[in-house]
Amino acid sequence: MVRALRAGRAAATFVCLGMVAGMLSGRLGYAQQPAAPPAPAPTGVPVEAPGFTGKTAMLDSTGYSVGRRIFAPGSHNATWHMHAAGQLIFAESGNGRLQIKGQPIRQLAPGDTAYIPANTMHWHGSAPTEPFTMTFVTMGAGPTSPGEPLTEDAYLGR
Repeated sequence: MVRALRAGRAAATFVCLGMVAGMLSGRLGYAQQPAAPPAPAPTGVPVEAPGFTGKTAMLDSTGYSVGRRIFAPGSHNATWHMHAAGQLIFAESGNGRLQIKGQPIRQLAPGDTAYIPANTMHWHGSAPTEPFTMTFVTMGAGPTSPGEPLTEDAYLGR
């Protein structure tokens, strides 16, 4: 009889443990979901951000355009021109040239960068005997306005 009681208790314990495990597994399936990530801060308002030390924020890039251009040796803009927004130039390969009106020609080698302010007449292209590849970022929407033709003497710096 003692053996029957022990077997009964063991069976009851096993059944209870099974029920508890079943209830827990049911609850685990309906566990509280992780909190939604916090809403992003308004654009341009620096806040603490994962992956950064201090406060930082994304800025609006509406109207920005990014492109790449390759110039064969001796190739360049046909005219001086200006953009309604500033422009960044990143030299990728080869050797290039850039000139802002009233300034000397600037040589661009891989890794060089240049900034052209908005509404500033300029031209860019390759060196006379080498190709040039660049990436450019025009920093806002607006037209590109052509100016006077770029002469060969101006391109060659004479």
